[in-house]
Amino acid sequence: MQQLPAELDSPAARLVLKGSSVLLVHLVAHGGALGFLVFGRKPDRPAFVAADLTACEEVAERAAVALRNARIHSDEATASAVLQRSLLPTPPPRLPGVEIAYRYHPSSHTTQVGGDWFDVIPLPGHRVGLVIGDVAGHGLHAAVVMGQLRTAVRTLATLDLPPGRLLAQLDAFAQHLGHTQLATCLYCVYDPTTGRSALASAGHLPPVLVGPDGSNDLLKVPVGAPIGVGSVTFDTLELLTDPGSLLLLCTDGLVETRGQDIEEALHALGRRLTAQHSSLEDTCEALMRRQHPEGHHDDITVLMARLNGIPRDSPRK
Repeated sequence: MQQLPAELDSPAARLVLKGSSVLLVHLVAHGGALGFLVFGRKPDRPAFVAADLTACEEVAERAAVALRNARIHSDEATASAVLQRSLLPTPPPRLPGVEIAYRYHPSSHTTQVGGDWFDVIPLPGHRVGLVIGDVAGHGLHAAVVMGQLRTAVRTLATLDLPPGRLLAQLDAFAQHLGHTQLATCLYCVYDPTTGRSALASAGHLPPVLVGPDGSNDLLKVPVGAPIGVGSVTFDTLELLTDPGSLLLLCTDGLVETRGQDIEEALHALGRRLTAQHSSLEDTCEALMRRQHPEGHHDDITVLMARLNGIPRDSPRK
């Protein structure tokens, strides 16, 4: 028997291969060696001949390509998971007067990222910025654009801009990115000391507001053009909410169903949110199970905020 590779040069391997006819064919793809493929015939079978080598080399060539592709996909999935963790805030921040719950489910189980994003941004005076957005498309490219926009929103939020102006600045920023993809975005600023909220939308779905008495409304936020269109203005809706109200922000993957009007689906969503659950997390989980019991085919992002409010005489930061 000729000298075996180190991987097969063991007492157990020699015992199995003793008296057998063996072919070892290298696995090579795109100039890179990935290992080798072992073909064996038992002692009672005819030994390999030159013609067999050609067939085995063809099998090894296809196996090498498949193995290389599997490694590439595995590396992409790992990189995507790291990218996702770096782009989305976990766990929900603890803020005075506001309880937060969310779910993020990308449509791709391979890349584990998509164009949806959300954020919860602490602002001066106990206020909080709630953000949700959706970049057109899926996968890594949409995720990269999403990461740039999310970072821009966080930066602009530190300037304490009202929602309409923030979206206008975000749109101007998008013009310099050089991407052709458009994005929707909804930005809300909630002040728990006054119970007032201000909201502006760049082509995004309207939020649902469920009152502590069980009433639910689809907020009529003025809808501007999506981010990336350029040279647009964004109007703001201001409203007063009662303590204990529930605000739901979501992307269209949650409610978009063939043959159903999205506005009707959002109204139905509001009615389901009136059900009593022990916590906001339970409410969020129950909603996801009810909306998509058999999985989903689009990115889904849900951001819930229980607007509890805080006393006016609490210290302000």
